[in-house]
Order: sequence, then structure tokens, then C-alpha cells
Amino acid sequence: MPPHILILAVVGAGLVAGYRMAYRAMKKPAADAKPDVARNEPRDLGALQWDEAAGAYRPHQH
Repeated sequence: MPPHILILAVVGAGLVAGYRMAYRAMKKPAADAKPDVARNEPRDLGALQWDEAAGAYRPHQH
């Protein structure tokens, strides 16, 4: 078998293995990631106060 075909087969196998490893790494969640449920829950900001400068409601500063 010619050497360039062997080299091409080894490079192809390496690319496939690298792709599979990268796919598995991207699919696995990060260790410090919070679950989706905690991120989607609304936060209680307490009493809101109108901020004229911003034109929006902001949490009341005590």
C-alpha cells in the first residue's frame, strides 16, 4: 500500500476521534453550571421605586 494512503487514513482516523471527543466535551455540562430550573425562576426584588433618570422601576434602596 502506498505511504500517502496510509498517512491519509491515519489523519482521517485522528480527525474522527478528535471530533467525537470535542462533541462529548461540548455535550457535557460544566461543573459549575447551575441547573436550568434555578436560572429561570424569578427573583424577588422587594419594593420597586420609579427612577426618573432611567425611566424604569428599580429596587428600593434603604
